Amino acid sequence: MDRQIKFMKKLTQQLKRLNTPEVLTAGLSLLFTGTVSGVVGLGGYLLGGYFWGWFALAFGVQLIGFAVINTLLLRKDTLEGAKVLNEQLEALSKFTVQLTCAYCKQPNAVPITLNQENRFQCGSCNQISAVKMQFFAAQITTPLQKVLMPVGENESVEFKTSLS
Repeated sequence: MDRQIKFMKKLTQQLKRLNTPEVLTAGLSLLFTGTVSGVVGLGGYLLGGYFWGWFALAFGVQLIGFAVINTLLLRKDTLEGAKVLNEQLEALSKFTVQLTCAYCKQPNAVPITLNQENRFQCGSCNQISAVKMQFFAAQITTPLQKVLMPVGENESVEFKTSLS
């Protein structure tokens, strides 16, 4: 009796592990595939054929068909995902800045794209100016705890910062 209870507890634990959406989906898919294959096998048997031959043929055709369709859908999703990502990157690489014309010094709102050479035609003098961008790195400094200011030759006054 005790052995049967342990077996039932283990079986319950195993079934809980199988209670996932992936297992449920695969089980339903196999159930429908088996049902359709059974109907085809029964039809083949009624037409004077061999049930298991028709069943296996229908099952194989369905599996191959599902594999081909899923492969095509995965490729389509991958291509669409890449297209959306490229559109987002392109949209993020464009922005507008206020620049003065190199000739007449009038302000212009200029659209800038980071991955290409940029130029703009001035709205005032119609001259074409190039846009040059410069990026640089700077060190991050640590805030000072206190500052010593010399008062005389050998004297200094200590000031504490508000961060300490």
